[in-house]
Amino acid sequence: MTNKSSEQSFHGAVASVKEHSRTGNATITAVHQPLTEISELVEFLGMVLNNVYSGIIVCDPECRIIFMNEVYADLLKVDRHKAVGEHIKEYFPHSRLSQVLATGMPEVGQKCSFRTDTVLLVNRIPLKTNGKTVGVILQTIFRDYKDFRDLVTKLNLLERAVKYQKLALEVAFSPIYNFDSIIGESNAIKGAKTLANKFAKTDSPVLIMGATGTGKELFAHGIHSASGRSSGPFVCVNCASVPKDLLESELFGYETGAFTGAKSGGKPGRIELADGGTLFLDEIGELPLNAQAKLLRVTENKVLDRIGGTRSSRVDFRLVAATNRDLQAMINSGEFRDDLYYRLNTMIVEIPRLSQRAEDIPVLAKHFLRVAERIDIHLSSRAVAALETYDWPGNVRELKSVIDRALSLAENSIIDVEQITTKVLGLTCGSNELSGNPYNRLSEEMALFEKTVLARAIKLTSGNMSRAAKLLGISRSTLYEKCQKHNLLSTIS
Repeated sequence: MTNKSSEQSFHGAVASVKEHSRTGNATITAVHQPLTEISELVEFLGMVLNNVYSGIIVCDPECRIIFMNEVYADLLKVDRHKAVGEHIKEYFPHSRLSQVLATGMPEVGQKCSFRTDTVLLVNRIPLKTNGKTVGVILQTIFRDYKDFRDLVTKLNLLERAVKYQKLALEVAFSPIYNFDSIIGESNAIKGAKTLANKFAKTDSPVLIMGATGTGKELFAHGIHSASGRSSGPFVCVNCASVPKDLLESELFGYETGAFTGAKSGGKPGRIELADGGTLFLDEIGELPLNAQAKLLRVTENKVLDRIGGTRSSRVDFRLVAATNRDLQAMINSGEFRDDLYYRLNTMIVEIPRLSQRAEDIPVLAKHFLRVAERIDIHLSSRAVAALETYDWPGNVRELKSVIDRALSLAENSIIDVEQITTKVLGLTCGSNELSGNPYNRLSEEMALFEKTVLARAIKLTSGNMSRAAKLLGISRSTLYEKCQKHNLLSTIS
């Protein structure tokens, strides 16, 4: 191709680009006369290559520079026009462009040093025509390899953060327990588990009733795990732990500007988060009346309105509620809606108190020791007897606390009565061991109670005064004085 025809071809290509730019069409079409010379191709693309972020160098088959864009020139601190014609090794003494030209194989994402303190990340891409390598492009991916390492570090941190947040969400909205987690061999607890397991197979609301510490949340986890929604989220809200003025927004969510302090973009409520799964409302008796009305509507219609929102959305969730309060009494006092109660009370699971299943106490105690990874420790028969005779107002939760404390005090492989709290040992006597005479002086009643507690401690320690004193938290001399006062010394062998 003559110089004149090359010039015509180039100007024709430029005219084509200008025409497409003027008409707003970004597609570059082929010119009638093909560009066969690499210099013409480089000149044609120069207007583009000079305005990209990456540094670009184009070399001929002899590794001499025929084009350098402004980015690479600025990076190398040279005049890009003066660099044309120079060998690439003038700037990169250990350049691998000759190997790329020889093999015709690209090298992508390679490190390239051009100063003692600077490492680039580059691509080396062969230029081919009719299967023959006629040149090579050197392109910077990152101007400094440190930029790449910083980006990789940030990406790794971001990936770990995303994984952590995803895991946290999965943990937060996943059941931790199932029915096997509910420990007990008594008929009372077995009956409650059987009933709850049957209710789990339905999609109707379930109301779990029981005193504080009986394990209502365990049953809620079990119902979800045994249901057809087990693969969905399990969202738990303790209505007693959320301020009443925030409960409604916590449950139903809100839109931007719904109230002072509302987050920009709004916030989904727990009901939305439970879509496809189970919503567990613990202590539902603490739910305000206005929130009760909205909960009844969304439970029946599965239609949700965010606070401050103008559009309704469909939600699919199963409601499980729990309470330790007498909802019927709350209805009578106007604190709980009867229509919501009647929606909930078709499937009720009543959890027995621990005192109603005393035979489960040794089983639970062993379980807590196993959970604490202290299977090397066991309870003495006297300690078990003391635990079985206590009324346990705090139920299973209180029993766990007593076992945890006893473990911290255990000096060998046996937990004896010395490690059991004085409260448990003292209250096992019960009020029935007082005189029962309402006209006795308080001092007389207290003296009788003290005598009962002392006698029980001496009995539990088999007359060992040192152990009994330690159990009661008093000195040995004080114990002797009190025993002498109550005529108990004769009972000590």
